[in-house]
Amino acid sequence: MGGTGFLGRHLAKELLASGCRVAVATRNRQAAAGQVEDGVELVEWDGRLALFPADVLEAVDGVVNFSGESIGNRRWSASVKREIVKSRVESTRSIVKGINEGMIRPKVFINASAVGYYGPHRDEVITESEAPGQDFLAEVCRQWEAEAYQVQSPLTRVATLRIGVVLGSQGALARMTMPYKFYAGGPLGKGEQWLSWIHVQDLVRMLSFILEEDRVSGPVNGTAPNPVTMRDFAKILGEVLGRPAWLPVPGFLLKIALGQMSEMLLHGQRAVPEKILEAGFAFKYPDLRGALEDLLI
Repeated sequence: MGGTGFLGRHLAKELLASGCRVAVATRNRQAAAGQVEDGVELVEWDGRLALFPADVLEAVDGVVNFSGESIGNRRWSASVKREIVKSRVESTRSIVKGINEGMIRPKVFINASAVGYYGPHRDEVITESEAPGQDFLAEVCRQWEAEAYQVQSPLTRVATLRIGVVLGSQGALARMTMPYKFYAGGPLGKGEQWLSWIHVQDLVRMLSFILEEDRVSGPVNGTAPNPVTMRDFAKILGEVLGRPAWLPVPGFLLKIALGQMSEMLLHGQRAVPEKILEAGFAFKYPDLRGALEDLLI
């Protein structure tokens, strides 16, 4: 679910390369045909009913759910906030219903979440045991995860992956690099907020690891082991691009431009992936400079 997006396409490619059979659930099979890797099967599903085609049911060993309205494309009006929550909770609820009623019997169910679960923090290190925050994003993640843990089947292991800022050829990094091309790059706000990031290759490798590793369940921080402050991120990004990082964007301007959405840029978390490291996962890009050099040079 959510398999036609940035993360879904990368994960499908990784799984196909490892010899897995991959099916992507989509509302519009025809529209999705040009958005997936060759070899991916497309299954029509409206995101609400807990029904899947019979020929797919018995073959499902693992389910990964990325479904949900984007949090970064529009200002957070009351109606947009309701849709952000509803799109995540309803899709997860229907998957859980399918599992609990025996329509699908996966060995593992991985549901996406985000480090926004923890709410704003200062310099303290955040592991998976940290309590949820109190802001809007924290409440979205709390409801999203709570729905996933309604799985009652003893056959299905559940993990919720609290994803940080994913660095890849698309998405957040493309937006972040744009000002540097015009020599106008710099940190957002005061630059003291922490940025929990992860290279997209490490994220899909982590997902594959969780699918296979029976010891990993519950919340998992989908972040690199070395988060950085926004100021250091801007500095390293500028050095990798060969551009100055001298022009910070004042917080009040972000608030004017983005409204409440600016909170996710002006506040952060120093989240570390304690659980996955203890399980033996090895990062290919544990440090920001190496990740940016791989993606941008």
